[in-house]
Amino acid sequence: MKKIDQGIQFLTDYMQLFQCPVCHAQFIEIKGHSLCCEQNHHFDVSKKGTVFFLAHQAKNEYDKEMLTSRFKIAQDGLFNPILDVIFDLMGPNYQGTTIDVGCGEGSQLDYLTEKGLKGTKIGFDISKDAIQLASSHFTSAFWCVADLAKSPFATNQYDTLLNIFSPSNYQEFKRILKDNGTVIKVVPEKNYLIELRHLFYQDQKEKQTYQNDLVIEKFQEHFPEMEQHRCSYEFPLNEEQFQALMEMTPLGWGASEEATKYALLNPLKMITVDVCILVGKKQIS
Repeated sequence: MKKIDQGIQFLTDYMQLFQCPVCHAQFIEIKGHSLCCEQNHHFDVSKKGTVFFLAHQAKNEYDKEMLTSRFKIAQDGLFNPILDVIFDLMGPNYQGTTIDVGCGEGSQLDYLTEKGLKGTKIGFDISKDAIQLASSHFTSAFWCVADLAKSPFATNQYDTLLNIFSPSNYQEFKRILKDNGTVIKVVPEKNYLIELRHLFYQDQKEKQTYQNDLVIEKFQEHFPEMEQHRCSYEFPLNEEQFQALMEMTPLGWGASEEATKYALLNPLKMITVDVCILVGKKQIS
């Protein structure tokens, strides 16, 4: 089956998971290759089986080069131990509806699927380049371009929301989650990529560490009975992986040209991955 037909089939089977981002009405049918709502707003299914739910292309800092580098190092396993913890937290019998917020190039949701994650899976990102990469490489989820601020996702329809290294909109999270639905959010801990921080910012001590207190406090405001799980490990790097790491992380965006040149001449052989995994439950309304 062609990817466009797979996308149309998914939307036909799971239309209740979506709402029109323009008027918030229900989608009611597929006309040709377009998803149509009650007010006749329509969104085309692309040849790759994806849907572009934005009114126009959004600006973001994640270009195709950065996303390609992230894809390469993700495939080499940089984030796998984090995803292993998430898989265990979701449980061996999980068969719910999962949405990956800010899914990037799709590696994390695909890894979870390969590991055995069951159920219906949707990945979305505001970056069209990210979704093009995801749909090119993976068929493990339905991929779409969307913005949480003008969400195309229906109310009370999702069992688990993954929020891995991406911005949050807690009111929107609560709206789309089912009662007792789960948010799993991954945020950096103080030693996340610390070797790279030291390499880029040798003379700027304030940039050599990361504090996540405010992020965790904000999460707890919305999910008072949250759980915290620390995941920390070292990942060996060859020169190609170090290059990909430099290109994929926003850490390098503020580094001086001199610091970047120095880093390229002194590639790291190992990087520390240190994160906090937050788990919150939507209370029954």
